Amino acid sequence: MVATASQFAHECLEPLLGGPPDAARWDETVRLAATLDLATMILPEQAGGMGMSRHDLALVIEQFSAGPLERAAELTLSSAALMTLREYGALDLLPDRDIRHFLDGTTSIAPGIPDVDASGLWILRQHVSSQAMMVRMDGDRPQLVLVTLPARQNRPQSTPVALAGSLSIERYATGLTGNTPLLVVPDDASPDGNPVRQWLVDVATYLAALLSGAVQQGVNFALSYSASRQTFRRPIAAHQLVAARLADMLISAHTIHLFLRSIAAQETQAQIGPVRLMACHAATEALDVARELVQLCGGHGYVQGLPPAARFQTVHWFALLLMKVEAALRAFTTTA
Repeated sequence: MVATASQFAHECLEPLLGGPPDAARWDETVRLAATLDLATMILPEQAGGMGMSRHDLALVIEQFSAGPLERAAELTLSSAALMTLREYGALDLLPDRDIRHFLDGTTSIAPGIPDVDASGLWILRQHVSSQAMMVRMDGDRPQLVLVTLPARQNRPQSTPVALAGSLSIERYATGLTGNTPLLVVPDDASPDGNPVRQWLVDVATYLAALLSGAVQQGVNFALSYSASRQTFRRPIAAHQLVAARLADMLISAHTIHLFLRSIAAQETQAQIGPVRLMACHAATEALDVARELVQLCGGHGYVQGLPPAARFQTVHWFALLLMKVEAALRAFTTTA
């Protein structure tokens, strides 16, 4: 599955780093992505799926980052929520029982990331009036719930923070209340932990996988670029300072990837401390590598039109969301 996803990403997503596709081309890309049948991979075995592990899913998500991060997120946005719902036997809470529709562009489940006091939240959203997975406080006890987001024109309590393709990052000053339908994810379906923690771990792993894939692809580009780009009739990779910067970036790519795999490979509910460390490390290193790549290209020619320029414009938003997840993990370590 990883090899198939990698081939798809390099053939269909990587060319999009040069510019956004027209509607017809993107629709075809979404259709091809659906043929990977990621939904069947996630679906539990007793429901006719393959019960893909979190580790294997993270490796697949990494491959999608061969293209623009926002496009990778559009195609995989629901995966973290589906994994949490699968863990707690709550896939039947979804209004659409065919989970393929959550990964073929029909609809999606927006990740809702609580602020540290759970009074507000951040939402990475794709579809109008889609479902969102979020944490709300029931007295002093956090609950994991599925909500139906209000249409964009009916959200006075929200502020759009950024737009990336058809995605929007929105900041809600208060939790969704009032007539918003709530479906509570049961917390007694698994003996291994709490659904709030599991959700935060799953969304942290998802965002870290996107950033890890972007860093790996960026470093691969840097190695190729440095071998072909010449100054003073020598490849720039032959210069000691450039070689040292390439080595540092390669180390960053490997450490993020190994950190991600170590967290995703834990079969029982992951320990919060290592997950927080992974989130901080992945966000920080991804930002550093994105900056280094732009400086590498800009210092030896130009940046416009090259992959590092496209990634540099969006990587900080995903790093921001990952750090918000880390803060939520810290807040719920003792309360969840």
